[in-house]
Amino acid sequence: MDSITHVSLGICVGEILLSKKLGKKALIWGALAQNLPDIDTGAAFFVSPDNDLLIHRSLTHSLFFALIVGLLLALLTKRIHRNFFLPFSTLAFFFVFQLALHDLLDTCNSYGTGLLEPFSHQRFSINLLYVADPLFTIGLFIASIVLIFKDNANKNRKRWAFGAIFISVFYLFFAGFNKAYINRRADASFRSQKINPADYFTTPAPFNSMLWYITAATDSGYYTAYSSVWDNTKHPVEFEKHLKNYSFLTKPVNRDVVHNLVEFAGNYYTISQSNNVLYFNILRFEQVQGWRIKNAPFAFSYPLVSGHDEYLLIQKGRLAGWNGNAIKKYIERIGGREVMEKTQ
Repeated sequence: MDSITHVSLGICVGEILLSKKLGKKALIWGALAQNLPDIDTGAAFFVSPDNDLLIHRSLTHSLFFALIVGLLLALLTKRIHRNFFLPFSTLAFFFVFQLALHDLLDTCNSYGTGLLEPFSHQRFSINLLYVADPLFTIGLFIASIVLIFKDNANKNRKRWAFGAIFISVFYLFFAGFNKAYINRRADASFRSQKINPADYFTTPAPFNSMLWYITAATDSGYYTAYSSVWDNTKHPVEFEKHLKNYSFLTKPVNRDVVHNLVEFAGNYYTISQSNNVLYFNILRFEQVQGWRIKNAPFAFSYPLVSGHDEYLLIQKGRLAGWNGNAIKKYIERIGGREVMEKTQ
């Protein structure tokens, strides 16, 4: 999830678990602990973009890291606040819980989280939330602001923290209900259109849990579509087919880069060519305004040629073309209105 969500959640959990011992200092420790796993983003300054993809959300997002670093943070905090009565067990639980909560929350996104590193490189993702969802975060954010400015003696502080967490948990159930509904719609549409996917997944479109991106894998290619929980049930989901084009990989390319990208993509990828440059398209990260543009390019596209600025090209268009009119149409699409405009 985004940093604002983690900071806000860390503050609310800090208030509930540690404020009696440390007052508002618990909010600071909570915010720091909630964001600590994302220190792996610093790897981008030292490694190639394809390696950075695998480093992010790997070891520092593992339960092993949460346990070891949580215990070390407990020792550090006990030493820093030696004048407070702080049982080591209380601090250990607080930090391990905060770090593990960060990891588990990140599994709700499509990126994939290495919970079992370094013992297994398997990535876990339940595709339940977009990486930034205002409806999930808003309660936590408001509560965190209130907790920062309200006096420590205020009796309603914990009510704000518990209330905000309750709203976010309720929203998670709402997203899960929507996902189950979209999965049923996808299954029915597959049957009606005689599509037999070996596997498929659904994941939220940007900033909400009511419009969903669907990707289905078959032997010959992939089918993608967008479907809202408010769409007319009489109309089946309309899929677009994308050829795998794996034969393009017989051309001279960096095999190490391709290997890393295949591992990161989880076998959901296609190869495309533009201006004699091959692109590795990862399908787990939707299409550039694919909810309104047919055959839209994939947002996560990596050039398989040296000399290009891969960092800028990865996810180069995830939010490209978003202006006032596009936002208006996006809200309409979430609401179930057909807004498809043109073919790329």
